[in-house]
Amino acid sequence: MKKLKFILLAACAVFLFGACSNKDEYGVEFSKTGLYFEWSGEPQTVSYVTKNVASMTLKSATTGWTCNLNQSARTVTITPPAKPESESSQDEQRDADIVFTITSKEGKTSQYTLDCYIIGDKMTMINADRKFANSYVLTTPKTAYTLDVSCNGGGEPISGIEDVQIVWQSHAAMIEHLSYDKETSTVTFYIDALTEKDDDDVYVKENGEYVMRDGNAVIAVVDGSENIIWSWHLWFAKASNNPLEDYSTYSNGVTFMNRNLGAYGNSNGETDNTNKILDSYGLYYQWGRKDPFLRPYYHDCAGNEDEYVYSSSSSSVYVECVETSAQTGTVEYAVAHPMTFITNAAAVDAETGNGVGDWLHSADNSLWSSSKKSTYDPCPYGWRVPAGGDFDVLSLTASEDATPLETARKRFGWMLTDGNSNYFYLGGGFRSYFNGTINNMNYKDGVYPSQPEPWEGYYWTCGVTADGKQSTCMYFDLTTTRTINKFSLNYPSKRANAMQIRCVKIK
Repeated sequence: MKKLKFILLAACAVFLFGACSNKDEYGVEFSKTGLYFEWSGEPQTVSYVTKNVASMTLKSATTGWTCNLNQSARTVTITPPAKPESESSQDEQRDADIVFTITSKEGKTSQYTLDCYIIGDKMTMINADRKFANSYVLTTPKTAYTLDVSCNGGGEPISGIEDVQIVWQSHAAMIEHLSYDKETSTVTFYIDALTEKDDDDVYVKENGEYVMRDGNAVIAVVDGSENIIWSWHLWFAKASNNPLEDYSTYSNGVTFMNRNLGAYGNSNGETDNTNKILDSYGLYYQWGRKDPFLRPYYHDCAGNEDEYVYSSSSSSVYVECVETSAQTGTVEYAVAHPMTFITNAAAVDAETGNGVGDWLHSADNSLWSSSKKSTYDPCPYGWRVPAGGDFDVLSLTASEDATPLETARKRFGWMLTDGNSNYFYLGGGFRSYFNGTINNMNYKDGVYPSQPEPWEGYYWTCGVTADGKQSTCMYFDLTTTRTINKFSLNYPSKRANAMQIRCVKIK
């Protein structure tokens, strides 16, 4: 139960420092909370500071690991074990708990755990060779990752960074030991492997290898006042299911990912596996913004409920909404508030329904671009948002159009063709410019079951309408009869809407 143990101890430390009187406050803080080693690797020394502590003793260490506590120097030196012969022993010793007992000057005691890991001979640099982007795919678990944050997603220098924080993550404690090194302008964190649902001590393996847990997260660098300077989307996937290696080249020569940005896979039109349907949902993006909004909690978007996501302290995090204005409807505000959905309800005339509906107070058609990968493009390095004409080769397959309504409903999307092959696109709906909630317009009382069904598909492009006031998306709509389906390859839409994205490869 390594993750749970760490969370509870961290919560205890917060209590000790924050909830007691000054007389009763006591605790310890290490300069690093996670240490990384090779088998038989060199010892590492980490410093610590204490508050109102009379003594600190070593209580226990995982088998094979040794710890030398020097209280006078305020240091701890950890030595990793030699690699055991048996695989089971390797699993037992790969992650270590070094547990200390702390006694306050008033005689109270508590425990603190320093986490140590065997990860191999080096850390994994996410954006090596300065391959900057706003989204990164991570596939190797039980790994310490390093991210160069000297530049933003467009490769422009960043200044004023003082720390790093988790904006949200799909699972509690998915990102561990997040830290910022000011000297190297890098962020480091640890990602553990997938475990069995009921027992954190049992790791899932495929072909003898640890498996990454599917998920998404957003981390951000902040200034001294904890204002967000820039943020990045981390997309976690199994190595055997890497979205960067799962793609198809359509008959127009454009190479598309086979899943939506932030999705865990593609159901390919299955009708009975609700887990695969839910996995097909990607994240939602307002046009021109780099930061994602959450997937739904249910495969059928019941109740328009968002997935549950968590902060660094494992508390729940929620999408916030703010109406656009001269202050909030700016790129600067959007960058500083990646979890805030900027609505534009006031931009729509109540009688005619007309209105630009942009989250920006003053429009900017250059935020996403098909001619180059823009600073605010949300796709991983080497990929971009589709151009306005990239979807033009697609059409509804004849067999799909002839599918009975009840069967089509269970697919939660459409099978489209480029004339050579078929590709499944989820009908994931969109987040409304009006209030930021996931919206599926086909819900009609008495026509469908008593919950919304996401038969509408909305997929952003970089395209801009002729009047320059809106942008285009690929749109389809499964209506109550198969004879009046709606399908548009360049459908104009309000930019404050948030839609799914199917990234294309940069040539």
